[in-house]
Amino acid sequence: MKLYVLCPPNGYVWNVSVYCGRGDQTQTLPGLGHAENVVLKLAESLLDKGRELYVDNFYTSVPLAKALLRRKTLLCGTLRKNRKFLPPKVLSTKLHKGQVVRRRKGRIVVLKWHDKRDVLMLSTIHSGKMASRGKLNRRREEVVKPDCIMAYNASMGGTDRSDQLTSYYNPLRKSLKWYRKVMPHMFDVAMSNAYLVYKELGGVKTHLWFRLQATRCLLHDDDSALVSPTAPAVAPFVKCKDRDLARLTGRHFLDVLPPTATKQIHMKKCVVCAGRGTRKETRYFCKTCFSSPALCVVPCFELFHTLEDLK
Repeated sequence: MKLYVLCPPNGYVWNVSVYCGRGDQTQTLPGLGHAENVVLKLAESLLDKGRELYVDNFYTSVPLAKALLRRKTLLCGTLRKNRKFLPPKVLSTKLHKGQVVRRRKGRIVVLKWHDKRDVLMLSTIHSGKMASRGKLNRRREEVVKPDCIMAYNASMGGTDRSDQLTSYYNPLRKSLKWYRKVMPHMFDVAMSNAYLVYKELGGVKTHLWFRLQATRCLLHDDDSALVSPTAPAVAPFVKCKDRDLARLTGRHFLDVLPPTATKQIHMKKCVVCAGRGTRKETRYFCKTCFSSPALCVVPCFELFHTLEDLK
C-alpha cells in the first residue's frame, strides 16, 4: 500500500491520501502531474495562508512551485535532475566539495550544491546563499550549507517522526485483504496523533502508558452492562487499578463482594489504602470501574474517583 502523508515537523499526521492506482485520476488543476495534484489535494485546507511547504523529490517541480505561489504558499524541496523547466546551467556545471551554483527567476530559486554528492534544491522561500550551522568539522573549520538545505533538514523530519511512533506498537498482521492493513494503520496513526497532542498539552508520561490509558477508556463504556466482579481479567494491565484514568469520569456505584466457595463474607484489600502502605480489608467494590477495585466506603471510594495521583 502507498500512502501520501502531510505532516508538520512534530510528526502529527494532518492529512493522508491512499494511492488507488492508475484509475485514481483526481485532478486539482489541469496540466499538472499526479505528484503535483497529490500535494495540492493534501494541503487544500492550508493554502492561501502564507504557509511554507517542504516536500521530497517525488513531488518537487517548477509547475508545482508556480501553482503554490498562486495560492500564496511557499515551497522548498529536493529536486530530481530529470524534471522539466530546470536551468541547463545548473544541471551541467561540475562542482567540487562545498561549491554551489544557483539560478533565480522571480521567487523560484534552483540550486545545486556538492557535498559528498550533488544535491539539487528548489525553493520559493530562500535565496540559496551559504549560511553557517554554528558547528565545526573535524578540521575545526566552520560548517556552511545553503540556507534552503538547512531549513529542509530541520523541517522534513515530521514524516519520519510519524513512522517512528507508529512502528513501536504496530498492529498490522499478514493478510490478503487490503482494508485489514489500511484500517488498523489509520487507527494507529490516530493514536499517535492523540499522543502528540497530549505531549503538546504538557503530558510527561510514556507512549506505552498513553496507549494503555486510551485502550482502557475505549473499552470502558458507562452505558454498557456493568462488569461482573467474578469475570476473569480481560488483559494483564487491568491489575493496574490506580493507572486506569477512566475511574475519573462517569458515574460509579458501590456493591458488596459476592461470597466465594470458602467464605460467606468475602473481603479484599482496599486499593487506596494498600497504595499508601496500609493494610485494610473491605467488603465493597466499585462495580462500574473496569477493574472492579475493592474500596473502603469512606473516604477511599471518593478519593479513588477524584484524585489522579493516589500516592
